[in-house]
Amino acid sequence: MAKQQFQNVRGMPDILPEVAVKFNYLIDLFRQLAADAGYEPIEVPIAEDKNVFIRSVGSGTDIVDKEMYVLPDRSGNELALRPEPTAGVVRAYLQHGMSSRPQPVRLQVAGPMFRYDRPQAGRQRQFTQVGVEVLGESSPSVDAQIISLALRYYKKLNLTNFSLQINSIGDNTCRPKYRRALVDYFNEHKKDLCETCRGRLKTNPLRILDCKEKSCQKIIDEAPQTLNYLCKPCQDHFSGVLEYLDTLGITYELNPRLVRGLDYYNRTVFEFYGEREGSQSSLGGGGRFDGLAEALGGKPVAAAGFGLGIERLILELEEKGIQLPTRPKLKVFVASLGEPARLQAFTLIEQLLDSGIGTVGTVDKDSIGGQLEKANKTGVPYAIIIGQKEVKEETVILRDMRSGAQEMIPVGGVIKELHKRV
Repeated sequence: MAKQQFQNVRGMPDILPEVAVKFNYLIDLFRQLAADAGYEPIEVPIAEDKNVFIRSVGSGTDIVDKEMYVLPDRSGNELALRPEPTAGVVRAYLQHGMSSRPQPVRLQVAGPMFRYDRPQAGRQRQFTQVGVEVLGESSPSVDAQIISLALRYYKKLNLTNFSLQINSIGDNTCRPKYRRALVDYFNEHKKDLCETCRGRLKTNPLRILDCKEKSCQKIIDEAPQTLNYLCKPCQDHFSGVLEYLDTLGITYELNPRLVRGLDYYNRTVFEFYGEREGSQSSLGGGGRFDGLAEALGGKPVAAAGFGLGIERLILELEEKGIQLPTRPKLKVFVASLGEPARLQAFTLIEQLLDSGIGTVGTVDKDSIGGQLEKANKTGVPYAIIIGQKEVKEETVILRDMRSGAQEMIPVGGVIKELHKRV
C-alpha cells in the first residue's frame, strides 16, 4: 500500500517563508504604530464558548449561521473557533475586571481567525487580522482616532487610492424605528428579493442592505436611509466623528448602505475599500459597539475598534507594485574551507549572532565558489571567507557582495567592523 501524503486543510493554506516574512513585517509594523498610540497587546484564545459569538455577532448572521466552526470538546462543551477577535477581547475585559484600570483601556490584537467560506484569493477559511479595541470611552474622538491609526498604517505602507466609507446605524433608541421602516419597504418588494434576503427580512433586515445580488441592488438603492432615522444623541455623535475627521483632513464617503456583518455594532461603522474589483475589495473596517459588554453579561461599556485583513492587504500591495521584504534581514554569510577553518567559522557565526548581526553560513565541504553562490542567493551585503591561511594568520577576508571588493581584517576586529558597516 502506498503511503498517504497529507495535504493542508482546504482554505487553511500554508504560509511559506517568502510570504511569512511579509506577514511578520505587516504585523510588526502595525503593532509598533499601535504601541506608539498607547495600545497594549492582548492575546485571547482562538476558541471560545460558542455562545460568546452567538450573543455578540448575532444569530441570523452569515457568520454564526453558515461560517462559524463549532466543535465539541471531550467534556461535551461546544466551542467555536473565533471568527473575529472583538467578542473575545470584551469577554476578557469583563472577566478580568479591566474596568478598574484607568479608562479607556486601549488594546491591540493580531492573529488567525476562522470562517467556513468558499476559499478564494483574499478569502480563506483561516485568515489573519490585526486591529485595536478601545473600551471605556464614548467620545466621538475615539472613533476618529482609530480611523486615523488605520490610515497611518496604510500611509506607512505607501498605500493610496483607497476609500474610507462611513455611516451611522444608530442605537437601540432609534434603530427599531428604522428597522420597521426597512421591513415595511422590503415587504413591498419581497417577491423581487433573492432567497437569502427574504430570509433576512424576518431575522435581520439590516443585512439586506449589504446584499451583493444584482436582483436586490436596485431595490436597496431606493430603501430608507439610516441617517434619516437617527435620534438626537446619535446625530450629535456622528456629527462629532465627521468634525474630527474634517479637522484631520481625512477624506471619506458617506455610505448610507454600510451596515457591516456583525450585530454588535451601533452608531459609527466604517470600512476601507481598495481598488480591486468584487467583494474582496474590502481591506478591513470597524466601528462602535457600546452594547457588546452588556450582551456578554457585563455592565454597559462604551467601545470602538477595527480589524484589518493581512491577506487582502498583501494582495492590494502586490497589485499596486509596492514591495515588501521577502526574506529575513540577514547581513553576513560566513564561508569556510578546510577543517581548522570550519570550527573557526562555526564559532564566528555564533559570535556574530550574539552581537545582534543577522548571520548564516556553511561549515560543510562545499567549495568556496559554491558557498558564495549561496551567499548571493540569500541577498546578504557581506560575506566572510575563512581558509587555512586565515586561521594561521588570525584574519578573515571580508567581501562586499555588491561590489566584489575584498579586504583582509583581523578576526578579533570583525564584529566591530561589521557593526560600523551594517
